[in-house]
Amino acid sequence: MSVTWGIHNDRIPAAELVAGGFVSMGWDEMDDLRGIGNDQSAIKSALAACHPEANAGSIAAWAGNLRRFAFEVADGDLVVAPSRQSSVFNIGRVAGPYEYHGDVPGHRHRRPVEWLVRDAPKVAFSQAALNELGSIRTLFRVRKNVQEFQDAVEFGVPDVARDSSTKTRPTNELIRYGLLQRTVLEVLRDRGVTRRREILEEVPKRIQLTGAELKTTGHGRSRYESAIVWGSVDMIAAGWLEKLPDGWSLTDTGRQVLEETPSTVDLSELSRAAYQQARTAKRARTGRFTTDRYPLIDEAVKLIGEGEWVTYSDIATVTGSNPSAVSEYVHQEALGLEGHHRVVPAGRAPNRDDLREALAAEGVRFDDHGLPDPQKQVRLEDLREEMDQRGLLPTVPRRAWMVRGSSGSGRDLVTDWLASGTTTLAATSLRAVAPGIGRDQLKQFVDEDYAHASYDLRGEKVDDFHAFLTRMQEGHLVVAVDSNRLYIGTLTERVEQHPAAASGAVLTRGVSWADADGVDLGDIPPGLRARLKIQRDVVDLTQQLETLEALLDAEESQRPAPEITELELPGATPELARALHVPQDWLQECFDLLSDRPQMIFYGPPGTGKTYLAQAIGKHLAGDNVRLVQFHPAYSYEDFFEGYRPQPDGGFALKPGPLRKIVSQAKENPNDPYVLIIDEINRGNLAKVFGELYFLLEYRTENVELLYADEEFNLPENVFIIGTMNTADRSIALVDAAMRRRFSFLPLHPSETPTRGILRSWLAATGRPGRVADLLDELNRRIEDPDFKIGPSYLMRDAVHRDDGLARAWRTTILPLLEEHHFGELDAASVAARYGLPAVAGAVDAVVEPVDASPGTD
Repeated sequence: MSVTWGIHNDRIPAAELVAGGFVSMGWDEMDDLRGIGNDQSAIKSALAACHPEANAGSIAAWAGNLRRFAFEVADGDLVVAPSRQSSVFNIGRVAGPYEYHGDVPGHRHRRPVEWLVRDAPKVAFSQAALNELGSIRTLFRVRKNVQEFQDAVEFGVPDVARDSSTKTRPTNELIRYGLLQRTVLEVLRDRGVTRRREILEEVPKRIQLTGAELKTTGHGRSRYESAIVWGSVDMIAAGWLEKLPDGWSLTDTGRQVLEETPSTVDLSELSRAAYQQARTAKRARTGRFTTDRYPLIDEAVKLIGEGEWVTYSDIATVTGSNPSAVSEYVHQEALGLEGHHRVVPAGRAPNRDDLREALAAEGVRFDDHGLPDPQKQVRLEDLREEMDQRGLLPTVPRRAWMVRGSSGSGRDLVTDWLASGTTTLAATSLRAVAPGIGRDQLKQFVDEDYAHASYDLRGEKVDDFHAFLTRMQEGHLVVAVDSNRLYIGTLTERVEQHPAAASGAVLTRGVSWADADGVDLGDIPPGLRARLKIQRDVVDLTQQLETLEALLDAEESQRPAPEITELELPGATPELARALHVPQDWLQECFDLLSDRPQMIFYGPPGTGKTYLAQAIGKHLAGDNVRLVQFHPAYSYEDFFEGYRPQPDGGFALKPGPLRKIVSQAKENPNDPYVLIIDEINRGNLAKVFGELYFLLEYRTENVELLYADEEFNLPENVFIIGTMNTADRSIALVDAAMRRRFSFLPLHPSETPTRGILRSWLAATGRPGRVADLLDELNRRIEDPDFKIGPSYLMRDAVHRDDGLARAWRTTILPLLEEHHFGELDAASVAARYGLPAVAGAVDAVVEPVDASPGTD
């Protein structure tokens, strides 16, 4: 029986594939795969040799694509190839075995194909089929919608518009941004300076608004009003209008545009281009903010109207940024972002008086704690929908969701879902609503039907209902968790509402569950496990789509779940041990401890090489992915993780600290190790510095709510923390039990391995005599307190071994430490008499080698 495959090609245009009669894959550095054979491990090894910089997860995915393409795809199988150049599919039948074309410039791995259906418009296929073909994998097996593509081959493609962009949308679905802007300019031309409210009242008198334009947004404003306010920022950037204290005013440029631009030209496209150009120029002048996320932040801020506010966290979530970056960017005075005062921290008062005053002037009230009126907040999903409607967000062809299977009575529902082929969401008080309902109307219904609930609970209900009713579509993946097992399925039907259910009204969707046995939670990656613990009824798991697709593929083909690519730390090498002058087995123990518990502390007296060893081990483990921070008594959570910092132009902005930065990098590269070194860790107030993050040191797959950001946060398993602790500053005995439980502790004492042999090894490696090591051993023998013994680092500098260098180092570095230790007990002369170089050297020299008394000697 033939199989149907989907294959994406970003390199070769679809027309070239069809004309040449083939499909192809990249990874051109790999030679003919027939020389390796149908061996996943061998292909992975070859790819790893070609790409030493790539992480293990990428290597495994690439190897799977190549192996399936060369050895699993069979003659007669159907291939569906989405075009990257236009909105069409090409469908063909594999006509021969794998071929390697070493003479072509790219995509040398090829399969011959007889193309049977060419340029089939995507709109001819169901949304479920489009979602399945939207897989982010390069090569994948089509399972749910095979019949549609087979029918297209056998019976032809239905006669529909060739491009979805040309399909005629009903008039009442349109928001005519260009026409609205032109009408605003006409109002200003005819009436002169006009207040915003009067403009919004005049526009409907001049043009007939569509149904979409008359709809109310989730924050109580008509969509045409939102479009005008949003577009006014663009028109100001284009120089068409000005906002004066008395109202909006048409400029000479705006008058000229109105007179000379044909009515067929969409003015919104011209004004938006001007806005984007102006913003790009301002960012360029700062020399910063160069990534693609910052234009999205601009657009998000534009959507927040007068008298409304939004949090840094929500803008960060929608734009793919982080709250600290949003805070720093929007309030940059040099950028002059209009409306930036409407962006505030989550759960905290605005961090500048002028920002609060600007919001208050727009009618936003504040409570006794300085928090803005929650009724004026633009929530995350409202913002997402507004940006999505304007085409500002990238299209995600397929999504993944988790629906939590617990009823209001606490009864677990997953078993019922598996048996009935459904998933459900409790909607006890929600009136009957239509599938696909808009968020704005849904919010009004929830506010009325759940008026007895708090505003934050109503907000969560709107998010969950809108996701379940509208955002979740046929072909999307859905998962549920029950009894430590994960169940994966594909949505097959639109939503139904059953108001008379025994446990109260419920929303129901059809699901094709892949396997009733599910997957053990222990067999899934830690990042996905952490997301599954978020305590919401509906959770967007699209970020984990690739992992879930691989698990679904394994379940449906009755294969074991894909192996978790565990992070393997490199072992201790002889070269590293020699460079550090420590035994290799001791060094290996350090790596083993970090593999078992990713937090470790080196503790010991000064000069024992704690920081040097931590840096060398971090470099060996993570290369350049190492950060170092030093704790001190004034160090705080805001310094370490994130907090508000003063800005050059006044006020404060939320800034990430070293832990937040390294975690963000680690989550982007989950198969690469990252090391954070905390020097002098015991000098900080750890409970104060770590805050709620202290919990995550022990529970890496759990989530905590952050102090300054409205998000659930977890500490990824590829972040390793190495601390150093000076026991002369604070005894290890004073460390609290919570810290002991979360860290492994390794002593570095001058009289114990490995520190005991470091100096002698270094002297031998540098060709120096061992007498200095004998002096240090004798000195430490005289020091009774082990926490004040002297480490070898003081004597491992070239300057010490030059003329008078040893005496100078002894007098200026070693004796002052011992004078401080004996303060109040011994005076300086007594300390010198006991520990001074002459006294120590005399004791060492007094140990005389036995005299050779052989005959013939005098």
